[in-house]
Amino acid sequence: MRNRIARFMYGRYGNDQLGNFLFGLYLVVFVVQFLFRKSPVGLVLMYLGYGLVILYFFRVLSRNIYKRSAENQKFLRAFRPVKNYVHYLKMKWKERGGSKKLYRCSKCQQIIRVPRGKGKIAITCPKCHFEFIKKT
Repeated sequence: MRNRIARFMYGRYGNDQLGNFLFGLYLVVFVVQFLFRKSPVGLVLMYLGYGLVILYFFRVLSRNIYKRSAENQKFLRAFRPVKNYVHYLKMKWKERGGSKKLYRCSKCQQIIRVPRGKGKIAITCPKCHFEFIKKT
């Protein structure tokens, strides 16, 4: 059975980050749709969920690998700022009350950790070498 599925998927695009995002979005729409079951909003959400599942399986089973890969790269470029901001918030939460303080370079947005409690210091970005002054 496993060999049969592997032969079927040969030459097809398969799953990627955009596919994972579409499937996760479908799950969210599916759960929210249950809250509005008896209303027109529930009907719209149901059809939106069907559309997301169809799009997901279209991408997974597609034989046009180059196009699906280009779509995924475009998605990743658009999603990268969101992912970086969430990463920054996680690091900031982790460092709260610790011995380090986090700043972002205003030029390249690189996250920089500096020692807490040193007063005003000149911080140099290790990536772009931009210098700025902040209070720690």
